[in-house]
Amino acid sequence: MQEKIYKLYESIACYLYFGDETLYLDDNAFDPVTLFGVLTLLLDGKELIFGGYGSGKTTSSERMASLIKGLPLEFVQSTTIHGHPEQTEEKLKAVIDLGILQKEGREVIRWKIIPYSPVVIIDEINRLPVGKQNMILNEVDRNIWSYRGETLIIKGPKAFLATINYHDTGTTKLIPPLCDRFDVAVETGSLHPLRKRAIRRGVDDNLLRESSLSKEMISFILSHNHTGEAQTVNEYIENVSEEFKEEIERRLQHNGIDVDIPRKEEISEIKREISQIEISEDAELFLDYLGQEVYCQYSTVKEFSRCHGCHYCNYVCSDLYSISNRAEQSLIKYSKALAWLLKEDELTLEHLITIFPYALWHRASISDRKIGEIRQIEKRCSDSFHSLVELISEARKRWDEQRDDLLELYFALKEGNLKRVKEISERQHHPLFKAFLRDL
Repeated sequence: MQEKIYKLYESIACYLYFGDETLYLDDNAFDPVTLFGVLTLLLDGKELIFGGYGSGKTTSSERMASLIKGLPLEFVQSTTIHGHPEQTEEKLKAVIDLGILQKEGREVIRWKIIPYSPVVIIDEINRLPVGKQNMILNEVDRNIWSYRGETLIIKGPKAFLATINYHDTGTTKLIPPLCDRFDVAVETGSLHPLRKRAIRRGVDDNLLRESSLSKEMISFILSHNHTGEAQTVNEYIENVSEEFKEEIERRLQHNGIDVDIPRKEEISEIKREISQIEISEDAELFLDYLGQEVYCQYSTVKEFSRCHGCHYCNYVCSDLYSISNRAEQSLIKYSKALAWLLKEDELTLEHLITIFPYALWHRASISDRKIGEIRQIEKRCSDSFHSLVELISEARKRWDEQRDDLLELYFALKEGNLKRVKEISERQHHPLFKAFLRDL
């Protein structure tokens, strides 16, 4: 199965999106936009894609979603949410059937097509004002759609991909709760000149288009858009998707592109295999270590201004605001997916550190001091992303130095030797060892 997904990744990288391989792990190199796009669509995760205007954020997301989800490109584009200040619930979610309201005096909710789509793309999400961002928190988090007291619950999760431009006069900063709901974030970045040449010639996406089927799907959904018919619509879309995947494969093979799109049962099996990958002891220990180091030792509400002169100032807590529970869950999910793709039996520390900046840089505040340190360094990523890479690397070095004591502490704890736990904890000043002392 891994060969099939890797071939799918390569086909997208060769024909649909021309990014650069900036993610390295051992002897493997990947383009992050394509890799995380594939994994997000398979896992039904949530992804942010940062980049400049016209860098291919939205079009690449739509093409990948069309291919992997087996949906006509026009249908994917019709369910794309466009970020702008005038966006409303009525445009996104549902409306009241005015005919029934006038004739019978009853409020009947008719849902839009967006809640039913297996994947939703939010174009330029940071053009939504703060109030509009609050409007989609529950939808992005749980795929539960609410409107005027009525709730539409779609069976199964949904993939969300949102594009975000760098700051300009028309953008708004994403609120932290919304950022935290997105598992990973990638950047389009600069490209090799030969790949830029391919982009200038244009990407042919006609093999993914089928306007008549898109119209048929939209018509069916809008004629069965009562809350009680959600299962009927869901089954209809699943059947259409499986059939259209076969059509896409025929078209691609006719053009010399050998692609095998995973079917519903195969995707379920992939998810099951990924979930069953074990986490290595080193990966667990490092998460324990870093999770305690990031806390402020003097207050539950962190202020970077208090770090000056603090004897913990050399730890990550002085530069990184927090690592949320959602962030750790996203980190584990995508690290397992990467390990699975590389046919590894367990999630190792290397997988974890590779995914860490992608799972964290968009939702964790970084101190101005750290940003200032790396601002003038030549790099192919944003200042925030590079800061995360450095912070995790520095934490890894500290962890390496204290790993043996940490292992000894855990073994002593497992054996119930609390005296030994205390001895080890007292000779180390790291917050993780202090945490064990508190419980003795």
